[in-house]
Amino acid sequence: MKIGNRIRESREQKTLSQSELARRLGVSQPTVSDWENGKTEPSVDNLRTLAVELDVWFEWIVTGRGPRDFRPEVQEAQREYRVERELPADERHLQAVYRRLPPARREALLEFLKHWS
Repeated sequence: MKIGNRIRESREQKTLSQSELARRLGVSQPTVSDWENGKTEPSVDNLRTLAVELDVWFEWIVTGRGPRDFRPEVQEAQREYRVERELPADERHLQAVYRRLPPARREALLEFLKHWS
C-alpha cells in the first residue's frame, strides 16, 4: 500500500473530509488530494502532523511497517534524537589526529587535557 492510500484510509477511518484534514494541517484541500492520489508526497513535518491528527504511528504512515493505530499504552522507549552540527575546522583536525593515535597515546593525551584545562 502506498503512502497516499494509508493517508486516505486513516482519514476515512477518522471520518474526516479532505478539507477538514487540510485545515488541521495548515495546507490546502488540493494538497491533501494530491497526497492521497500519489501526485506528491507530504514533507516530514506534514507526515508528523498527519500521524498525530490521524492517531497512527509515524513509521506506519511513512513506510506501512509496524502497528498502525497509535495507542498511548504502547510507548516507544525514550530516545534522544539530535542533529549533529558540523565541527569547526580546528576541532575536525584535532579529531582526525586523535583517531590516528594508538590507544596508549590517546590515554596520555586525555590525561594531559584533563590537567591542562
